[in-house]
Amino acid sequence: MKKFIFSLEKVLSYKRQILDLLKSELSRLQVRQNEIQKKIEDANHEFKLTSQKLTDEMRDGLSSHTIAVYKGYLDKLNRKVLSLLKERQKLSDAIAAKQKEIVQMNSDISGLERLKDKQFEEYNLQERKEQETFIEEFVSHASSRAG
Repeated sequence: MKKFIFSLEKVLSYKRQILDLLKSELSRLQVRQNEIQKKIEDANHEFKLTSQKLTDEMRDGLSSHTIAVYKGYLDKLNRKVLSLLKERQKLSDAIAAKQKEIVQMNSDISGLERLKDKQFEEYNLQERKEQETFIEEFVSHASSRAG
């Protein structure tokens, strides 16, 4: 009995490796997105604290120079948050694209696996037919010898 060999096994194996790489890349993108989200939250928190501090100190009276320094710092924090939001959006787009690639690769792999299963079933059917033919020939040959 010969062994079943799926002719596209190397393709299937390659696609599985690519899927693993895609999942790894997706994971890295998600980690990076979480890091950026944390930076956004930290910058927003710093903005809120600094703004509150400015408000509190303005009640006691501040020089225009000190107010300008505070406002400059708040503007810098605001630009930082906007920059991080843009970066997060780019990562979100990259994540969505990577997820589409993963879905497509999963689809390709499942198609190949269904083809492999179908070919294996055909292989088993063919093997049974060959065994039945062999048995019939053996019985026929044995009968003709006995008779």
